[in-house]
Formats: sequence, C-alpha cells, structure tokens
Amino acid sequence: MMEGANTDDEGFTDGDSPEDVPMENVPDTAEDDVLNDKSASVYYTVQNTTEGTNYSKQEVEQMMKIDSYQRKIDTCHLCGECWYDSKCSAACRECEGFPMTRPCPVCNGQCNETWTRNVKLSHSYHEAHWEGTCKLPPEMQQAFMIRKFMDSSEETLTESMQDLSTT
Repeated sequence: MMEGANTDDEGFTDGDSPEDVPMENVPDTAEDDVLNDKSASVYYTVQNTTEGTNYSKQEVEQMMKIDSYQRKIDTCHLCGECWYDSKCSAACRECEGFPMTRPCPVCNGQCNETWTRNVKLSHSYHEAHWEGTCKLPPEMQQAFMIRKFMDSSEETLTESMQDLSTT
C-alpha cells in the first residue's frame, strides 16, 4: 500500500466526492407499444419534453407503412440494395439474388409457391432468411434437398481441386 493512501477513498482525490446521479428504475420487461406484447427493449426517458410522445398504436402503424420508412428498413445491410424497390445482388449473401419474395427455395419454384423474406432475421444474421412452405410431397422435397447437397458438395470438391492445382 502506498504511503499516505486512504483505504476507503475509492479513487477520488482530496476534495472530490462522488455525485449522486438520479436514475429511474425501469422494469426488465414492459408492454411494447408497437408489438403490444412483452419483449426485451432498450429503454430511455425523455427529460422535460412532450415532443414525440402520445402517438397512438394506429398512428405508429401508419408511419411504419410510409414508403420512405419501408425503403430504410428493407435495404440490405451488406451491399446497400433496396429490396423494397425490387433491387438485390446475386453475389450478396444477405440478398441471395432476390428482393422481398422468391420462388420456393426447397424445390426451386416447382411447387409454384412464393416465399417472403424475413427482413429482421436477414439483417440479424447477414444472410437471407425466407418464410414459406413447399407444397410438394415430403419425399419429393427430400429428393430436392439431397440433390442440392450433392451439387454443392461436387462444386466444393471441384473448387478445392482447382485451388490445389494452382498452389
């Protein structure tokens, strides 16, 4: 221990003291105004102002339907293409070559079903996530899945052999 150091000074120099900062206790979960259910959210309080408050659920839902809002939300985080405007990149794994909808990825559209992008998951994982159901019988779906796996394995093997031959 240093000479002259006080064991209970908690790092403050002479004359300094910790200031009490008033903080508001907020419950861990609360009713979410937009989703209308319990969810983990970031909470903050606005000090002494009423600006931006008192919007009804219907008003918020209307604002979320505005084109400019949709363009901002429905834009790829990796390449910047706007899915809302039907733009995408085939080389980008978050776009995966499709904007907001695509043919069934299980059977490559053979079942004529259209799948919809899950924007939240696509952004969260930085890879395309789709919601839908293939209408083909399970055994046909399985055949497509096996074929996809075999094709990708063959392609990977070919690429690996090319890499070996160039090194």
